[in-house]
Amino acid sequence: MIVRHVRPLSGLLTVLFLSLVTGVAAADDAPFPGKKSEWNGFDRYDFEVDGKPVLVVAPKEPAPGKPWVWHGEFFGHKPAPDIALLERGFHIVYMRVPDMFGCPKAIEHWNAFYDELTGKYGFAQKAALVGLSRGGLYCYNWAAANPDKVACIYGDAPVCDFKSWPGGKGKGKGSPRDWKLVFEVFGFENEAEALAWPHNPVDSLEPLAKAGVPLLHVYGDADEVVPWDENTGIIAERYRKLGGSITLIDKPGVGHHPHGLEDSTPIVEFIARHASVPQPPEYRPVSAELVRPRNGLGNVLQKLKQGEPVRIAYLGGSITAAAGWRVQTRDWFRSEFPDAEVEEIHAAIGGTGSDLGVFRLEHDVLQHRPDLLFVEFAVNDGGASPERIWKAMEGIVRQTWAAYPRCDICFVYTFRVGYENDLREGNSPRAASAMELLADHYGIPSINMALKVVELEQAGTLIFKSDEPTPEGVIRFSKDGVHPLEEGHRIYTDVISDAIRQMEPTSEPLDHQAWLAVPFVADHWQAATTVPVTQEMLSGDWKRLGDDNPLAKRFQNRMGPLWEGTEPGSRLTFRFRGSTAKLYDLLGPDCGQVIITVDGKRREKPVPRFDSYCTYHRIATLTVAAGLDPDEVHTVTVEIHPEQPDRTPVAFRLKDPETELKSPKYQGTNVRVSRILVLGEVLND
Repeated sequence: MIVRHVRPLSGLLTVLFLSLVTGVAAADDAPFPGKKSEWNGFDRYDFEVDGKPVLVVAPKEPAPGKPWVWHGEFFGHKPAPDIALLERGFHIVYMRVPDMFGCPKAIEHWNAFYDELTGKYGFAQKAALVGLSRGGLYCYNWAAANPDKVACIYGDAPVCDFKSWPGGKGKGKGSPRDWKLVFEVFGFENEAEALAWPHNPVDSLEPLAKAGVPLLHVYGDADEVVPWDENTGIIAERYRKLGGSITLIDKPGVGHHPHGLEDSTPIVEFIARHASVPQPPEYRPVSAELVRPRNGLGNVLQKLKQGEPVRIAYLGGSITAAAGWRVQTRDWFRSEFPDAEVEEIHAAIGGTGSDLGVFRLEHDVLQHRPDLLFVEFAVNDGGASPERIWKAMEGIVRQTWAAYPRCDICFVYTFRVGYENDLREGNSPRAASAMELLADHYGIPSINMALKVVELEQAGTLIFKSDEPTPEGVIRFSKDGVHPLEEGHRIYTDVISDAIRQMEPTSEPLDHQAWLAVPFVADHWQAATTVPVTQEMLSGDWKRLGDDNPLAKRFQNRMGPLWEGTEPGSRLTFRFRGSTAKLYDLLGPDCGQVIITVDGKRREKPVPRFDSYCTYHRIATLTVAAGLDPDEVHTVTVEIHPEQPDRTPVAFRLKDPETELKSPKYQGTNVRVSRILVLGEVLND
């Protein structure tokens, strides 16, 4: 506590003074100036900003980041949502500028109040706006001028066009007194000028749509004062055409009054979700459940029931690439919904995780317009940190819903030996726990097949891993502890089909775009994309593999055209603006190693394109640049090194390594690359 202008005290007076100041707060310690009073059990402060009366109602304990709700008009009417949000740590504010109808001068006053709250008092940079009736004019007009400062807008029978009210130029009664005031505050010389004004909320939605501001409107469909179809109806139609997200709650047979909802939970949850200040997530183990329906699979189930064509995408690693649960669940959908035409999008690649999946999503999945996307990376992401998992998995979610907001997503968690330790204690393993936290944030359903495997093992009816057939009645899940045999895949399929049946009664069709308003982590990889390597990027001995080349036949359907460099000194050079760049390439027995130079700085050691699995060729990625300034342009050069990499790491897989490693199969300095994976954009010179 700071005490100003106090003369030195001594003895008993000093003791008395200290006891008083430690028990009673001085006026300077009040969080806001002006008159303090009580409002529904919370502290209210009335003061002035920019010459206008304002009020702030403070929560007992502010939520992180100081989220807040700003009323356009009629503060205190139907206060249930405000009280609930105060209990969640929100501040509630109001500026009294009546009879100004959101005119430019009113917006200037609002700007001053915003600057005061965010600059002086540390409020969140984005406010939740509440536009009740004519308050809609204030909220929407200020939001259109400041779209980057708006978390969301809740309109309750809001005026969205002053021609409708107070003008009364449509179905509504209008208000001659207020219509006259509109002329005065906007400076219109006549009615024709007012009617031609092009900046009503219904005309100014594009900035909000571009900023991704979510809207919620509650309205009565019998409103004769502010007819819904002249206001909310036009907003909804135009906003959706602009790609914006709006939720409508209709009150059948209700007029302009009463406002609000009997149960204000949808209002409170909408504001809390979109206006809470995101905090960096903290990893924690999540309890394991066979199925968490969350928002369900309402869109794809509706199409299946109606007999419409449906595309189901399977994005994952080798467990999904096998002709197991992927094929079996596809066939189950076809048999369960025989009138629907079910098409599979096979997007699984063995040995890959979500860190590649997020980059190849557009090429392998989204271009095929999926209706349902299964994501399976719980095993291959087992060694990744939660932070890395969140970046990539959130990128997959956000890319999908940005492109197809009615594509349902389902996370599935498979098993490998080692995961039983967590599952026996009731927890999901680390990778699945990280994904569960993300799934909670986005309302994505999840299915934990690994839990069922452990339950069967604990019941004595399954063995995780065995080279030999098991006794009758005991399932041999796998040979290697990872890749299921036929019976193991059948377990996965049965768990998934049962889960979908469980979700079916509660799954409703849903536009997922609204869930993109609040990211889970700030540095997610939604911007991940791929760019083909072109001839212009290459120098030295490079050739594009023909369609008849064995490697091209195997991989170019997934990777695109493959370029092969064989001679030391051959280079791939490109420029990009962004933070991270990788190469989409092949590892193999005849592959060499490369020298990487970024912005003139050469990496100390060459990087081999060979490892202990390289008895065959397989898809891989090579990170060439990471952690760079995302706003700067960077230059990357990848050059083939003259020496072969050490081949001995693969020796333990060979019958006669001394002889085999000398064979032509393991000779060469070859580099084969197809695409550049980038967080940012590759620049064309």
